Amino acid sequence: MKDEKGSTTIQSLLFIAIFVLILSMAFELWKVVAVKQSVQAATYQAAKYIALNGLNWGLSEKEWEIQVWPFIVTELRNNPFIPVDSFRAGGLKPNPDIRIILNPQCNRQNYCDRGQFSIQVGLEYIVFIPPRFGEPNAKPMQLKFTRSVQSQLECYP
Repeated sequence: MKDEKGSTTIQSLLFIAIFVLILSMAFELWKVVAVKQSVQAATYQAAKYIALNGLNWGLSEKEWEIQVWPFIVTELRNNPFIPVDSFRAGGLKPNPDIRIILNPQCNRQNYCDRGQFSIQVGLEYIVFIPPRFGEPNAKPMQLKFTRSVQSQLECYP
């Protein structure tokens, strides 16, 4: 009986450590799902804005990106898991990355017939994954969430 005195304590500590690891990974997974849903909502809001503002069709793709930037960033800022300092406009690596492709055959006269567009929003997000044994200086994993929407302009009489 004397030899088995500390084995229950060691087993309990091992189970507690495993349980804490499972809980922390479940929280990280929840954060990843929440960020992915925010990117999807931001893309939807931007596509809706473009579809409902067809009279501005004369804008270039870059000008549309500038127009929808506030909608996308506002939607992403609603998520508490995305750091505020991760938003950067322009430059070599904007975050979120916005790409809009307009139908080149469309102009102000025929936008009701051919007003098709595509929008893609990408967001880089850093996820914490615990390092494996032997890798004490492991870097955090960086994920890029991308969502694309294809739609057309809404025309009202």
